[in-house]
Amino acid sequence: MTKNETLHIRVNGNVKANAEKTLEELGLSISEAVNILLYQIPLVGGLPFDVKKPPAPESVIVRSMEELYKKLEEAEEDVAAGRVIPAEVVMEELRREYGFLR
Repeated sequence: MTKNETLHIRVNGNVKANAEKTLEELGLSISEAVNILLYQIPLVGGLPFDVKKPPAPESVIVRSMEELYKKLEEAEEDVAAGRVIPAEVVMEELRREYGFLR
C-alpha cells in the first residue's frame, strides 16, 4: 500500500524517548509501531490491547472508613518517628525501576 497520509501528534518528550528506546531494541521505529497499531485496529475491532487502570497495590486499598483512619494514623506515626523517604530518593528509584528519563 502506498503511504500518502501524515499524522502530526504531540506527546511528552520522556514518553517518546522511552518508547523510542524500547522500539529500537525491537528493531522498530515510532512510525513503524504506529503503522502496526493502525493496521491492527480494524482487524480486532478496537485497540489491540486492554485500556484500563492498573490495580492498586493491596497495601493501598482501603475497604472502610475505619481502615482509612487507621492507615492515616499509621502514616502520622511514621512521619513523627522520622520513618520517611525524601521525594528525590523516591523519584530516582522510580526512574531506575521504570526507565523514566530526566
